[in-house]
Formats: sequence, structure tokens, C-alpha cells
Amino acid sequence: MVITKDLSRLGRDYIKTGYYLENYFPEHGVRYVAITDGIDTFLDSSTNDITPFKAIMNDMYAKDISKKIRSVVKEKQKKGEYMCTFAPYGYKKDPNKKNHLIIDENVRDIVIEIFDLYSKGKGTKYIAEYLNKKNVPSPMTYLKNLSEPKKWNDVTILNMMKSEAYIGNTVSNKKPKLSYKSKKRILTKKEQYLIIPNTHEPIIDKETYEKVRFYLSNRDMNKKTKHEFLFRGLLECHTCHCKLSIGSKTNEKPIPYITCSQSRKGKCPSQHMNYKKFETQLLQYLQDFLKIYVQKDWLAEVYDKFKTDTDTIMDKYKKEISSINSKINTVSEQIDNIYFDKLNKVISEADYFRYTNKILAEKSILEKRTQELSDNINKILEAEKKREDDNELDNIINDFLSMKNISKSMLFRLIDKIEIDENKNVYVFFAFSKLNILNESINEVISLKEICKRDIDTYHRKN
Repeated sequence: MVITKDLSRLGRDYIKTGYYLENYFPEHGVRYVAITDGIDTFLDSSTNDITPFKAIMNDMYAKDISKKIRSVVKEKQKKGEYMCTFAPYGYKKDPNKKNHLIIDENVRDIVIEIFDLYSKGKGTKYIAEYLNKKNVPSPMTYLKNLSEPKKWNDVTILNMMKSEAYIGNTVSNKKPKLSYKSKKRILTKKEQYLIIPNTHEPIIDKETYEKVRFYLSNRDMNKKTKHEFLFRGLLECHTCHCKLSIGSKTNEKPIPYITCSQSRKGKCPSQHMNYKKFETQLLQYLQDFLKIYVQKDWLAEVYDKFKTDTDTIMDKYKKEISSINSKINTVSEQIDNIYFDKLNKVISEADYFRYTNKILAEKSILEKRTQELSDNINKILEAEKKREDDNELDNIINDFLSMKNISKSMLFRLIDKIEIDENKNVYVFFAFSKLNILNESINEVISLKEICKRDIDTYHRKN
């Protein structure tokens, strides 16, 4: 016998409730009684006849409550309130403000060290082993104070570095429930995430976070490929600016080659290039180039000359803007004068519109030119703000020159992108402005046309 206060206590899902009342209980000789609803399955009562309708009403009530709760949760999420049960590692719940995070000073430095290590080229497995050797409690151990501590692993490190919580953002709607009847959660696309910026104090600065995410994106891309190539993810077509791919023909001795996807569609003239020879020559170039950078005295002269040239260009831009502003003021006065001439009937209305349209067109050209010059100045100022710490650059170069086997993460720290044109000229754009200045000063363009010509001809003969 099963007794409940009312039918809703048995269940609010009318399908499951109906299954028990109509199938399971009768088949197993179970008597069901709902006291306040007057339901007794062993009695032939008219009250039992409306039981299915009551079950449906209970289901609708549950659905309505679910909608209201979801609406409240959604509003809180839009305000940037943190709705998860536990705070991310490095944070804790604010005791003075509900659904708000504050930094946990006990483990703040650990989070900073994790991001710092990865941004310097250390892998997730290395970081996990490093923390375990230092006997740093893992997030689960720290949270629950476990007697048998759990160890750090690469998955934990990876999930931490993907979390936007560390730059002060609150991200929600990542795994919503399927429905009010199911506990199953579904993964949503990133475009459907609800991201509210600056909801709490960040632990990691955005520049470091973006650098780490960039390395991670290339890491994820390379996991999908069978072969690992050092420069994959850095190569771009100089003509169409699409990413260059690295592939090979399926045969006994596959030769990896670089190609532009647009060239296959006939939209880009780029040709195939032997990747192995490209990698060998480019690594040698980087070694020689960075050895030039180490000669600080020579570099200082180049850098000072660049700075002088930049200041001269900025002065020229500012003078031109000042001159254009004077012309714009003159044009504005002309418009005013023409308007008063129209009011005083010195000129006709047709002449007024003709003169005005002509002057406004001239003014629009001047304003457009002013905006272009201002944008150029802002780009120069932005570049000035991004002057690197010499110590950081020196450390990267020393690491690069001392490594016998260059790692992919090291290349991503050093290089922003590499472009290849149809003539097999290679243009290296470094992640550090001082290296780009040096590169421009020595006018270094690497030509791989001759070294790759034999392999290109061989490839076309085979195909």
C-alpha cells in the first residue's frame, strides 16, 4: 500500500504518474491512496476517474514553476552573478555579497604561476608534475580538505587556462538542463554562452590570458592532425591572407608540402612548397637573425634611428591635421555665409543648394583625411605603449638559441605570423616590435624559390 498527502507527492510527471496508477500498481496488487484528493485505487469512485486530469494539472504547475525559476536565474546571470555551487580555484564566495567572487589570497600566486609557466612554453603535463613535486594541493584537495589528496593533472590545468573567470568575466549557459523533467545537461555552442565582463577582480591580466589562449588554440588544432609540424598555425598566404595548410600525398615516402587552400580553387596563384626544406632554412635564418639581435650596441643605433623617423612622421601628421582643421573651419564659415546670403535673397535657393553640396563634399573629404591621419597617429602611439620588457625578450632569445630542438610553444612566443608569396618569398612578423624594427632595417626577405624549385617541379610531374 502507498499513501501520500495528495497526488502531486507521488509525482508531477503525468506520464510516469499515469504509468504507476494505470499499470504498475494494478499489476502488482498495490493499493494507492491520496488523502486530500480523495483517491483510492481499491474503491470504485468517480474521484478516481478525474485522476489523469489532476496529474496533468500537477505537471503544468511544475512546468510553470520551472519557467519562473529559469527566468529568475537568467536575470541573475545577465547581471553577472556567479550561480555555480563552488567558486573556481583561486576564488571564493564573497561572504558580504551573494553570488559574488573574491580572490582567495591563499592560492592566488599558484594560479598566476600556472599561467606564467604555460605562457613561457611549458606544457600542461610539465606544470601538473611541477605542482605535484612542490606538494601543492590540487583544487579538489584544497576545496574539500581531503585526507587522501588528489594530484594535479593536465586536464585540470587545461580547464583552468580556458576559464574566463581569471580575467574577471562570468560565463554562464554553458551546460543548461534539457528540460524541467530531466537532469541531463546539454553542451551549448560558444556563441550561445552568456559572458558578462568585469564582474569580479581578475587574477590574470588580459594580455597574458590572450597569449595563453592563442597557444591553446594552436595546440587544439594540431591535435586533429596526424603529423606535427613546427610552423603549422603560423603560416599565411601573402596574397589572400588565408592560413596555409601542410599536407602530403599518400605514398611510400610522403613528402609534406605547403599549399594555399585558395590556390586549389583557382583564386590564388600560390604554389606548392617542400615543407621540410622550408623548416630547415627558416630555422637557420631565425638562429642567424637572433644572433644579430644579441649585438646590443648595433641594435641601439637601429632602434634610435627608427624612433627618430617615427617622431618625424608623427610631427608631419600633426602639422597636416592642423592645416586641414583650418581649412574645415574656413569651409564651415563659407556655409554660414552662403546661408545668410540665401536668407537675404542675395542668391537663389537653387544656387544655395548647389554651392552647399559642393562645399559639403569638400568638407567630407577633409574630415576623412583627418580621420586617416588620426588613426595613423594612434597606431604609432599604440605601438609605443607595447614596448617590450627587454629582460623578457632576452630570456626568450637565450632560450631559443640554447635549445637543440626548438619547441612549437617557443616559436609561438617569438613569432606572430609568417607570410609566403607566390614567388616563394617569406616574410616573418615577430611578436616583439624591436625584432620587427631590426628585420625591416636589414631588409631581410627570405627567398626559398630556388631551394624548393626542384621539389615543386617533381610534385607537378607526379600530379
